[in-house]
Amino acid sequence: MATARKQTTSSSNPSPSPAGESQAGVQTGIPGVSLPGAPSYEAVLGSNGENISAAMSASEAMFAGMAEVSQEVMTFAGERMRKNIETSEELIKSKDPEEIFEKQCTIARYAAEQYIEETSKLMTMMARITRDCWAPVEQRTKSALHDIGTNGNGAEKEKD
Repeated sequence: MATARKQTTSSSNPSPSPAGESQAGVQTGIPGVSLPGAPSYEAVLGSNGENISAAMSASEAMFAGMAEVSQEVMTFAGERMRKNIETSEELIKSKDPEEIFEKQCTIARYAAEQYIEETSKLMTMMARITRDCWAPVEQRTKSALHDIGTNGNGAEKEKD
């Protein structure tokens, strides 16, 4: 079992390390125990508001997109139902089996074309919705990665 390493300092104001950081590190909540070199709780939790905001923006985009998809599917289903009723009426008026077969082939071709077009339309919509959902997360990630490249006060870290 791992145990935490205790670190004590001789004063309440530890001397800074060469990198300008406190040698005491981050306090763990356990008296006398710290994590050297770890970011402070404030630094870790400070970005939670931005993370939650990005997640909420992504959720809003997803729900708006799904409402749009739902509306499109309902519209398409209604149109197809109307067309199916019309074609049933046409089939009833047919005089012989050949005419019925020809009408059924025409109906099937037309329905297949409509389903292919609708599938393409839905795929395009879903691709756009996916981009819209990921945009706030992508933006927040880029910002967080930029923040990692700074030493906490906005200055770029020195490169070796």
